Amino acid sequence: MSFQNTCFNILTPYQEAKSHKRLSKAFDIVLITVILINISALMVSTLPALPHDWKQTLRTIEYISIGLFTVEYILRVYSSAAAPLHAHSEKKTAIQKRWGYIKSPMAIIDLMAILPFYLSVFVAFDLRILRIFRVLRIFKLGRYSRSMQTLVTVIKNEAHSLLAALSVLLLFTIIAATCIYYIEHNAQPDVFSSIPASLWWALVTLTTVGYGDVVPITALGKVFGGLITVMGICFYALPAGILSSSYTSQMQLKRDRFRDTVRTALDDGKLSEHDISHIERVRALLDLDEEEAHLIIRLLQHHHSASDKT
Repeated sequence: MSFQNTCFNILTPYQEAKSHKRLSKAFDIVLITVILINISALMVSTLPALPHDWKQTLRTIEYISIGLFTVEYILRVYSSAAAPLHAHSEKKTAIQKRWGYIKSPMAIIDLMAILPFYLSVFVAFDLRILRIFRVLRIFKLGRYSRSMQTLVTVIKNEAHSLLAALSVLLLFTIIAATCIYYIEHNAQPDVFSSIPASLWWALVTLTTVGYGDVVPITALGKVFGGLITVMGICFYALPAGILSSSYTSQMQLKRDRFRDTVRTALDDGKLSEHDISHIERVRALLDLDEEEAHLIIRLLQHHHSASDKT
């Protein structure tokens, strides 16, 4: 196996690796640990009156992390040429595969995790901006979190529905801000000084947060505020309902795929060691709970044995 293929399999999450699974799992553990240490170091660095020794240690952690993330990014770009083609996809050259990877969301996150550090060497950067970009490193964990990947898939699938719901919410927020401005402006000209200034009240009221820093004082304003609060519960539940419904559908789709895999393996009436190993790999790829997966297997085995008796 070439060095490029070896790198690709090691850098791939170990559940998806075709070979070098132990090295892939070890690399996953090391990288996840480094990311978590990075986020912890970032939080610690904001503590006031931090001892000098601690500051030096935090800088050392940052330099080591940057070095590791840089090597990781370069190897991922290099080894992306070894990525297998999906079914019915056009054949691509190594350069096309690498460019496709560079444009992918995870590659952009990997790049943004290291780019500000190198830019700061040549350009004067506000340290607060660098810290904000360091927080982006936590998104590198998305490569190893099936739940996060499922959520991203849900958002992609429901993008049009979410956009429509958010458009309605934006329109309703503007209407609420406009109405409260004309109702409360004369009574509180400093608080509700303009419609843009009233948007803050409309947003926190519609989301039922209600910080209390801006409140209506007229009778009509209070009645309108109560109405907006009740309507906000209904309207702002739309995106949550869309996401939860789609997430449930995605999880059900995974269970259905797992059932199909088990049914196929049970065609000959029993599960061989190869079948069990294959089913376990599918379970891990679909990120199903072990107890739930074993329950599905037992139910299908019972159903299969009952069918044979009849």
